[in-house]
Amino acid sequence: MFPFSSFSKRSVFILCILLILSGIASFFLVQRKFQIEHGKMEMIILNQSNKITNVLSKLLYKTQALASLIIQNNGEIVNFEKTALAMVDDPAILNVLLAPNGIVSDVYPKAGNEAVLGLNFFSKGAGNKEAIQAKETGEMVLGGPFPLVQGGEALVGRLPIYLNDGHGNKTFWGLVSVTLKFPQALDGAELNSLGERGLAYEIWRMSPDTGGKQVIASSPFYNSDTPYLEKSLHILNAHWIFRISPIKFWYQYIESWLYIIIGIIGSLLITALIQHAQDLGHIRSQLEDIVYKDSLTGLLNRRGLFETLTALMQKDEPFSLCYLDLNKFKFINDTYGHSTGDNVLLFFSQEIQRYLRAVPNTFARIGGDEFVILFHNETTEEELAKFFEKIHHSLQSATIVNNNDFLISFSTGTACYPRDGKDIDTLINHADKNMYKDKQNSPKRFRGSIRES
Repeated sequence: MFPFSSFSKRSVFILCILLILSGIASFFLVQRKFQIEHGKMEMIILNQSNKITNVLSKLLYKTQALASLIIQNNGEIVNFEKTALAMVDDPAILNVLLAPNGIVSDVYPKAGNEAVLGLNFFSKGAGNKEAIQAKETGEMVLGGPFPLVQGGEALVGRLPIYLNDGHGNKTFWGLVSVTLKFPQALDGAELNSLGERGLAYEIWRMSPDTGGKQVIASSPFYNSDTPYLEKSLHILNAHWIFRISPIKFWYQYIESWLYIIIGIIGSLLITALIQHAQDLGHIRSQLEDIVYKDSLTGLLNRRGLFETLTALMQKDEPFSLCYLDLNKFKFINDTYGHSTGDNVLLFFSQEIQRYLRAVPNTFARIGGDEFVILFHNETTEEELAKFFEKIHHSLQSATIVNNNDFLISFSTGTACYPRDGKDIDTLINHADKNMYKDKQNSPKRFRGSIRES
């Protein structure tokens, strides 16, 4: 569709510039799209963070009912199963436990959780740091996720219970703990809905046991190499990092490729139009050359000369017209052939042009060996005589081809507008008559191998 070989160097340069500009435009359009998406992500991560915090807080604070029951009964365990039954109203709750002095004595439901009975929360093992922290701070502590002795992973909330001894002193009774199934505890936050919005997520923390990064939860298609947005989650004592990012890279979006393709096609179309305009201009120039210029010398032909004369006369300002005719040109053609004759014409026209460069003029070939020079400004006879004398002098040693050394001479006739004529025919006829007078009075200028017959 777009043959690059037909493009000019200028068009190729323009195409390169257009491609660079379209690339920059595509880049900014893609950036703009991601800025819009970034704004949406900021709202999404804020809403999702609040959901995670609210869902977990609601589940963890169910332990307060048990703590209140024990405090009211001065440390005695009364109606544990009845109260626990009311607490375990969410499928994300695995169990609730009572641990006097940190040793588990009761668990609900008991079925499937028998292995946890007798567990000492303060002994070495998963979750012991959180238990110790709860006892020391007197506040509920979130721990996990970590493996359970009965299998699986869970989040746990440890709530310390302190009893008043009646003298204003508080003594540590033990812990109330709620165990949350993981990752089911996060179901209420609807994290899976992020995938429908083209987003992936990751929740992580610095592990208190290893000091390294611990991934708590993440999308199966999460990619850490994509740009992301993150927010800190403070749930009780726990410090989690919630991170969301686009599922796709920029080049995986159809819009990005549409921008690029449109930019490339647009650049090619614009360049093709520019090249087409250049081609038309070139064709027009070639046609003008055919119509208005002489094919041998490249000078204006008769039609081109008449167009220029018409334009000069419309200005109604004085100018000079000089009619030039080569002497003995027919003899040169007949003796040395038309090829030599053409070389003589080319040499003569080039020599004239060499002297014409310094003045405003028009030089035309209107016949076989007939030329016309228009001096656009008014020129005196003395100035014209000096001008042509220089040319006559420079033609004294002209060697054309095949070592044929002979003199090239010419005759001239001049007419001045508007003195000698106010129309083209009158002006040219006047100059032509003067040229014939000069030809009759010209000395013989041939030497060497050319002889007069």
